[in-house]
Amino acid sequence: IIFDVGANKGQSIKRFLKIFPKAEIHCFEPIKNNYLFLKENFNSENIILNNFAIGQNNGIKRFYINAKSSTSSFNKLTKNTRWLKLRSKENNKEINTFTTDSKKIVLKSLDYYCKKNNIKKIDILKIDTQGYEDKILLGSKNILKNNIISVIELEMIFDNVYKKYSTFTDIERNLLKNNYRFAGIETCNNNLFEGILFFGDLIYMKKGILKKHLKNN
Repeated sequence: IIFDVGANKGQSIKRFLKIFPKAEIHCFEPIKNNYLFLKENFNSENIILNNFAIGQNNGIKRFYINAKSSTSSFNKLTKNTRWLKLRSKENNKEINTFTTDSKKIVLKSLDYYCKKNNIKKIDILKIDTQGYEDKILLGSKNILKNNIISVIELEMIFDNVYKKYSTFTDIERNLLKNNYRFAGIETCNNNLFEGILFFGDLIYMKKGILKKHLKNN
């Protein structure tokens, strides 16, 4: 059972299905056009599509939609960065029009979603939400505490593309006390002062899961 938070246009769905072809994947994508794309291209009873965002609490929050949809976020972009100049040019946009729209969208917490749908196990929780990962983990306190999630894969952006960014302290606030440990990182660039974006995909595992994995390998 896999949760894909920030499904965008199904990049992670394809990756997971290649490894786990029979997986049950719960996808969360707040942008309506992306959701309709997923609905058209991933029509399977094993893939559950949800057209809302995941956050700390249930509610409504303003969401900023960018010309490159995978960069859309609850966080506003920082103006005049090298990253924004390049992405604007790639998408034939002026810097001040790269954010094409903002909408109030529905959020639900993972605690709420799992309780409502009677989900007792998540093998992999993937979160890619452009700096909103810490809020999603804050809305997952119960399922983290109750050992429902085995592995967490999330993105952390280290530079100033967005006005708000997370730190390891933000991310690990509810992970370390619930016996998760940092198990790996894959970085894009390896220096904050080089390239146009410095981020990493982080892996956290329940301590027992990591010990079992190391023993089997």
